[in-house]
Amino acid sequence: MSNGTTIILEKGASTEDEYLKTIQEYFKENKYIVIREFIDQNLSNLLYQYVINKAVRADFLEQNMPQHYTREFDGGFGDPQAPISYNCYGDSFMDTMMVSALETFQKYTGLTLTPNYTYFRLYQLGEELKRHTDRESCEISSTLCLGYNVSNVDMEKNPDYDWPIWVRNDQGDEIPCHLKPGDLIIYRGCDIEHWRDRFIGLNHAQVFLHYNDVNGSLNNPPLDGRPIIGIPKKFQM
Repeated sequence: MSNGTTIILEKGASTEDEYLKTIQEYFKENKYIVIREFIDQNLSNLLYQYVINKAVRADFLEQNMPQHYTREFDGGFGDPQAPISYNCYGDSFMDTMMVSALETFQKYTGLTLTPNYTYFRLYQLGEELKRHTDRESCEISSTLCLGYNVSNVDMEKNPDYDWPIWVRNDQGDEIPCHLKPGDLIIYRGCDIEHWRDRFIGLNHAQVFLHYNDVNGSLNNPPLDGRPIIGIPKKFQM
């Protein structure tokens, strides 16, 4: 265990069942867990570039071909929590990854889950994520780091800067969780406060993968009420 936030077991040091039991117990006790290398570098690089391309495309359509621009499908710039950053709800690629990762998330949490929705952002210089808890549709939340550009940051003053996400556990401890591309934090979004300080890099791409706890108390509808994945929330049934 490292810094109270991450479980790291060397290959051969434990059986898979013991490894998963350790993760599940930590998640149950602390309501969050950091998983290193949830996806490999090649996939995280691909998704990072995908997010950048989506943002560039949305900006181009909005500025030059507004008749072909639809915020619900193309994504847009700014939301109440991140007013200067690009965001996109229910992207087909990201929703597909969410569904594909369902079994793995169930193993990590020890819970029976249903996929809900995804939401990704390309954070910009100066963005800040205020301390908050999530809405009920984010019962079991996760943040997956896809990549970032911090080439402008003075690494002598900010060594190995990666813009951590902070969590506050039930004991009142405020813990920075450092995520490199491909790393993931799973957390009970409605229960624990989480936030990020002001971003000093150029951009930072991450995707939220949200799930419902089938045996939880919130009784949320699957897919955030949508009939299928990959479509905006306005198509709720």
